Order: sequence, then C-alpha cells, then structure tokens
Amino acid sequence: MAKLSIIRLLDEETFFIGAGLDHNLEKEQYIDVLNPRRSYKNLAQIEEVFDHYALCKKLGKRKIFFGDAVRIRPRQEERKAQSKED
Repeated sequence: MAKLSIIRLLDEETFFIGAGLDHNLEKEQYIDVLNPRRSYKNLAQIEEVFDHYALCKKLGKRKIFFGDAVRIRPRQEERKAQSKED
C-alpha cells in the first residue's frame, strides 16, 4: 500500500490528500489521519474525489498538520465480505 499524506490544508477542518481515483477512493469514504509526532489519530471523511487527490473534512477534535499520514478505512462492503469469509 502506498504511503499517503496530507498535501494541502485549506483551513482547520478541510484538506487535500495525495490520493484519488487512482487509489479507488470514493466520496463519503472514511479515513484516519495519523500524527506520528504526537501519537494520536483523527477521523475524517472524503468529500470530493479527483484523479490524483481528494478533498477531505476532519470529523475528529484534534488538530491536523501538513504531512500527517493518512490511512484509508475499508468500505462497509469490504468489511462485510471479509467477515463472511472468516
């Protein structure tokens, strides 16, 4: 899996990540924003998806920073399929 991160902050709640349709992201999909320097994570949601980047909105309370790592959460359908296989 590619390393993803915040590539641009628009304000305290809105930001771009360096992944989009090229990473099979979908609108309203959830992501985790990880801050390795301070050992916490924030929940965020994808609002718009473009070819090589996605516009996201922070849902958590902690501050986000340029360069924070991003982890894509599996979609609901993927989670259901995995649980049926187990």
